[in-house]
Amino acid sequence: MKVNLGVEVDPKGQAMAWVAELPGCYARGRTAREAVEKISLAVDEYCVWLRAHGEEMGPPGTVEVANVETVQVESDLGQGLSSGLFSFDRSPVEAGVAALALRASSYARADLMSLVVGLGPTAPSEPLEGTARTLAQTLDHMVVTDLWYAIRLLPPNALEERAYLLSAIRDACLPAMAEWADESAHVDPYTYPSLALDQDAEALPGETGKEGWTGYKVLRRYVWHDRLHYRALMRRTRAKT
Repeated sequence: MKVNLGVEVDPKGQAMAWVAELPGCYARGRTAREAVEKISLAVDEYCVWLRAHGEEMGPPGTVEVANVETVQVESDLGQGLSSGLFSFDRSPVEAGVAALALRASSYARADLMSLVVGLGPTAPSEPLEGTARTLAQTLDHMVVTDLWYAIRLLPPNALEERAYLLSAIRDACLPAMAEWADESAHVDPYTYPSLALDQDAEALPGETGKEGWTGYKVLRRYVWHDRLHYRALMRRTRAKT
């Protein structure tokens, strides 16, 4: 399989290599060279994952890197703050790749939810291995970032689309709010961190400055984000067995 890579390198020299043709497929390394060297394994694992979800995809065979584009980023890749924007993000995405990204995002979310559903009552407050967040905090984080990704698909002048998104969120939330409001367990207050809005409306908490976004970057990052947290939950599950 011949692939094109985008490699982002942070101020500490840490790197993430992204496969343009496989949305959400990436490899991390302490250096750019190490990240690129790990791509063959990452592609193989990605293809195995897709086949497990019914995709008609054969083994990738020998992975040949056709092109590598390297960008320097200010975000800390060690904290999962990927921000690189590559030429393949800016180019028109092939229909097949875009369709794969949408299917892959549904697979990644299904994998994640399969680990969440049915967990015991103490699970939400237990810390996840490899992260400072608890399970409940991780899911809260994903609720916020789902909306964050959706907004970045909208051009600045897309007013109707924003109104639709706002209505859809409210329609999804109201039935749940009505059900939870009736539960006596919700009489006692819960303590959550206060919401402080950054002066930069484009910044995610923990990030500063502006970041370029395109539709394909949203899609590849969306797939990556669910798979990232799925792996954290898998580590927790294995630690329990």
